[in-house]
Amino acid sequence: MSPETKLSSQSTRSYESFSASSLLTGGSSSGPIISDFNENYAVADLNGYSKDVPSEQLGSTGPSVTDKDGASQNRLISVYSAAIIFAFAVTIALILHIYLGASMVPDDGVLVSDHERCTGLGRGVLRDGGSSVDAAVAAVLCLGVVHPHASGVGGGGVMMVHDIRRNQTKVLNFLGTAPKALTEEMLHGVSELKEGLQVGVPAMLRGLHRAHRLYGRLKWEDVVARAAAVAREGFSVSSSLAEAISKVKGQRLSPHFRDLFLPGGRALRSGSLHRMPALAGVLEAGVSGFYNGNVSQEIVDEVQSNGGVLTREDLSDYTVEVDQPLEGLFNDFIIQVPPSSTGAALISAISLLHLIGNNTTTNITHQWILEATGAALAESNGLEEPKYNSSVTKQLSDILSKSPAAAPPTRHSSPVNRSQSVLLGGQVIVMGPDDLMVSVASSLSGPFGSRLVTRSGVLLNSLILDFSWPNRASGLRINQSHRIESGKGPLSPLMPTIVLPAWNKCGLYMALSSSGRAGSFTVITQLLIDAQNETNCVFSGTRLHPQADACLVVQSAQDLHEKTQTSEKSDVRGILRNKDFIKPLDIPVIR
Repeated sequence: MSPETKLSSQSTRSYESFSASSLLTGGSSSGPIISDFNENYAVADLNGYSKDVPSEQLGSTGPSVTDKDGASQNRLISVYSAAIIFAFAVTIALILHIYLGASMVPDDGVLVSDHERCTGLGRGVLRDGGSSVDAAVAAVLCLGVVHPHASGVGGGGVMMVHDIRRNQTKVLNFLGTAPKALTEEMLHGVSELKEGLQVGVPAMLRGLHRAHRLYGRLKWEDVVARAAAVAREGFSVSSSLAEAISKVKGQRLSPHFRDLFLPGGRALRSGSLHRMPALAGVLEAGVSGFYNGNVSQEIVDEVQSNGGVLTREDLSDYTVEVDQPLEGLFNDFIIQVPPSSTGAALISAISLLHLIGNNTTTNITHQWILEATGAALAESNGLEEPKYNSSVTKQLSDILSKSPAAAPPTRHSSPVNRSQSVLLGGQVIVMGPDDLMVSVASSLSGPFGSRLVTRSGVLLNSLILDFSWPNRASGLRINQSHRIESGKGPLSPLMPTIVLPAWNKCGLYMALSSSGRAGSFTVITQLLIDAQNETNCVFSGTRLHPQADACLVVQSAQDLHEKTQTSEKSDVRGILRNKDFIKPLDIPVIR
């Protein structure tokens, strides 16, 4: 049977549906529950009760045959009625338990991030009654402090939020946009782009604030203050940050960059205490201060003094997109991804792999995975975001409806974007007791972004390098659909992913996030296939990109965080939840 894929019918961009009705028949999710229950509680067999009463059993003073028969019938009716009422009541109770019952997530929820300090910070938000999104916002802002080489308020990201109780998913896109004054002509014939021209609109803070307005419980100031405290009080420099600094210390760097990361000419060392009090002030100034106040002026001054064209109007006019996800049906799962070309590639790859049977040998399976992911990436490489090209909806439809035979072979794959091979990113995944699943991927579009730092310690992105233009000295073929335009957003390999049970709420849930490195796409594809065998604990015994011990079944969040160690170099992170357990996924990509 060919794979089924679909785009949400509620999409604000009018994506077409790819879900055929053949596998969606069978009624509502409550149908099987009612059917199974009634099979176990059969109504009494009336044929076992005789209505013929022998005359020799009746005394002269006894009741008439008619009276006794009537009493027997009344008793049977009572038994029948009681059985029906009992069956109905228990069925309703089961349905209510599934849809309205207590969450299976531990009392204080589960949170996974790239840094232990930020994981603890987010868990504290959950313990204090914050929502899963509150916790995610705090952890993401924290990552921008302790891992400034990978993400921060000077960059952007993508967030997916799924509400299990309401069965609703929203995608918040806050990757940022090109400055309105930027033209392709400014980039022609330039062998090395000026740092200021690399900077797009920093969208992180605006995006997180929008998410908080939609799903937050605690006050915004309370959530932000926790990350600001990390910057003010200081943190231990991670090996990841120390390594990133050592790689750039001999290159051309701005004075503010050197003051922050190479004080006295010496690179920060792993394990040393580092404070960023000025950045704490930026966080406390809030969204208004960042996009309309003193911080925005600092950003513009730094960019324009280094050859850029970003203006305060670019910052104040930026808005966050809230979309419906792209969906695909894979066996018993619904896979949801952002409505982008990268998301379409994942759904397409899963569709191609749908035909792999259980009897397929491991080698062939791995070969299929490599072929499918390569073909899907090649097929989607020329797509723009639908916001900028209305014909993309049909192109996405064509990709998702193709059979495996129609897919181009991997050897014809177009070169992937620069960001897909070197991008570093921040990742936060949350499953809280409020039954919200949150996955966030964030980045500066490259290590340390543009390497420009404002007076207040905001590291600015290199968003413009994710676009294509003629004569760009990158050695890559020009992606015509991704030419730079004024106010346009970039294509991004950042891909938070949500996996849901297809037929009812009692099944496997998974939230994933990818840093965007080469290989992450394949790992996510492998994970989604392995999810079919999740009862085997570590998924399949063989995989393209081996992971550390993931065979962890926990009963509480305390067990979870005591028994797991966060790897700073993992490329794909996630949380897997089933009716019996919940566990983290922490998967490095072999390079």
